[in-house]
Parts: sequence; C-alpha cells; structure tokens
Amino acid sequence: MAPDPRSMEWQTDGELSATDLHDLVNRLQRVDADANSSELARMSRVVDDAA
Repeated sequence: MAPDPRSMEWQTDGELSATDLHDLVNRLQRVDADANSSELARMSRVVDDAA
C-alpha cells in the first residue's frame, strides 16, 4: 500500500523528509518494473548519502 501523502513529512522547501523519501523509493522499487529499478536504486543512494 502506498503511503498517504498527508502523513508524510514535508519540508518547508516542498521536499519530502529524507526518511519519507527513502521509504517511498523503497516501496516503488518493490512494485516497479525492472527497467526503472536501477533509477530508483540510484535515487535511494542519493537519499542515503544526504541523510
């Protein structure tokens, strides 16, 4: 089940908090096609590096 956007922590600049973004990317990786999985993995690493 996808997270409810209303329950996510949004920063004042309009970005998701690092934790919520990481959780969202992980959920998307579980359901997305293999073709997009590598891009989602890259996004996850960027999030991990920023945290």
